[in-house]
Amino acid sequence: MTSNEAINRRFYTEVLGLRRVKLSVNQDDIYHRHLFYADERGTTGSAITFFEWPNLPRGSVGLGSPHHLSYSVRKADALSGWISWLSSNGVQATGPFSRGRRMSVYLRDPDGVTLEITAPNDESITADYIADSARKASPSKAISSEMRLVGFDHASPVTSDPVLTSKFFNRFLGLESSFTGRNPDQPSTEITAIGNADRPEFLRYLGSSGAPRGFVGHGSVHHIAMAVEEDEDQLRLLRHLNDTGVGNSGIVDRFWFKSLYFHDPDGNLLEVATKKPGYTADETAGELGTRLVLLKWLEPRRSEIETRLKQTDQKNALAAWPPRYQVAHSPPEEIPDGRPEG
Repeated sequence: MTSNEAINRRFYTEVLGLRRVKLSVNQDDIYHRHLFYADERGTTGSAITFFEWPNLPRGSVGLGSPHHLSYSVRKADALSGWISWLSSNGVQATGPFSRGRRMSVYLRDPDGVTLEITAPNDESITADYIADSARKASPSKAISSEMRLVGFDHASPVTSDPVLTSKFFNRFLGLESSFTGRNPDQPSTEITAIGNADRPEFLRYLGSSGAPRGFVGHGSVHHIAMAVEEDEDQLRLLRHLNDTGVGNSGIVDRFWFKSLYFHDPDGNLLEVATKKPGYTADETAGELGTRLVLLKWLEPRRSEIETRLKQTDQKNALAAWPPRYQVAHSPPEEIPDGRPEG
C-alpha cells in the first residue's frame, strides 16, 4: 500500500533497482493506480505491486496484515554493498542478522513497509564481517550486478495457530510445513516455514497465540500472491475450496493473469494467480511500465480516470524527495503489539 505514486516509484526503481513493468489502475477501484515492479523481464516471483490510496491511515502488523516481505540476493557479501548503498540514499539498514543458513538486513520503504534483503550464507560469514565491510566500504554510487534483487525469498504473515495454518496449507494447497521453531528475535513466538519441494520456505509465518489483529493501511502488505503453472491447477484449487466450503472470490480475469482470492484461518488475504498471459500481453518487453495501460472495458473512461489521477498528483505534489524513512525495528522479526506507528 502506498500513499504517493511518485515517491513509491523513485524508491523501488532508483533505490532498490527494480523496473516498473506495468502502470495501470486498481480494477476494483478504478480511480487509484496499481503499480507493478519486478526484475527487467517481469519474471514470476520477482513482482511487487502497490495500490496508491493516499487517504488511508497508517496500518499495523498483525493477524490479517502481514509482517514483512523478503527479497533475495545471490551472495551474503552483497549485503555490505546494500548497507552502504542504502545509507547513501538516506535509508538506515537494520542488521545484518544471521538467520541460520541465511544473512539478512532490514529496511522500511517510504510508507513504512518492512522489507528484508536476504542471502544464502553457505560460507558461514559472520554478521560482524558484513557490518565491518560496510563501514570500510566507499560510499556506493550504484547497485552492482552482485547486489541485484533476484526475486522474493519469502513473505511473513502472522498466525495465531501455526499447527492450524500448516494443516490449512497442506489440505487446500498441497504445501508442506518444513519446520516450526522458536523465533530468535522473540523467543515467546514461533516461525513456521511452509512451501513446496523446490521452495520449502516461501512462506515464513510468525506465530503467537497472543498475536494482535492487524489493520491494513499505509505501510501494510495488502495480500500475498502465489503462482500456479497452468489454468487447470487454479481450477482444481477452486473446486477443492468450493467442495470444502472455503469462501473465495471465484476466478477473476485480470487480463495479465487470472486470480483466485481467499483467506487463511487468521484472515490473511491470499491470491493464487496464473502465470499467463503475462505483462507483455498488451505491451512489448521494451515498453513495459512506460505508459498508463487500461483494459478494454476501461478505455472509454480514460479521460475521466486520467483527470482523477491528476487530482491525486496535485494533492501529493507537496511530498518531498527524499522522504524521511522509518527505521526497521531491532530485532526486526518481533510481532508488535498491534498499535499503529507514527
